[in-house]
Amino acid sequence: MNFFEQELRRVADACGGVINPTFAGRACYADLGGDNRGKLEFVKQGTVDSYEALKVTVLNRSEGEVDSLLFRFSDVWGKKHDKGYNGGIPHIWTNDRKTEWYFYKPTDADVKKFATEVGAYIGVFADRSIVPEKTQGKPKTSEKDSVIKEIRESKPKSTTRKTSQARKKSEPDL
Repeated sequence: MNFFEQELRRVADACGGVINPTFAGRACYADLGGDNRGKLEFVKQGTVDSYEALKVTVLNRSEGEVDSLLFRFSDVWGKKHDKGYNGGIPHIWTNDRKTEWYFYKPTDADVKKFATEVGAYIGVFADRSIVPEKTQGKPKTSEKDSVIKEIRESKPKSTTRKTSQARKKSEPDL
């Protein structure tokens, strides 16, 4: 596994909209449902061997490219150092056949933040029936729990009885 695949896996694993990721070279392809696919790839922004962004492209099998968006590391994470090469912006750098993060290696929290933004974009084009529901930290319900919930929701709600005036206790007037 090369460096690009390793880092793309980190993003894909943290991203809710990436279903059945397939890795090829420096790109990750994901099923978005129907004829739509997503392509994630690290791209250069004008500096040789310096990858400063992740480009996400939505492809349709019959129509070609539908849309694309560039997620710059500096837009998501900001600068990590005040001085130095590339103005302190985190980026991937290839030098002497070795590829690694330069200045700053993103933490799992950084990757999750990045993946949240990518997932929100991909979610616009994803088939909602194949995207797993977000549990937002809650444990997933078991099949038994979901059946019980469905039964409870299908029961007609009971109506409250009106109490007749004769049954109400009369309170003394003040």
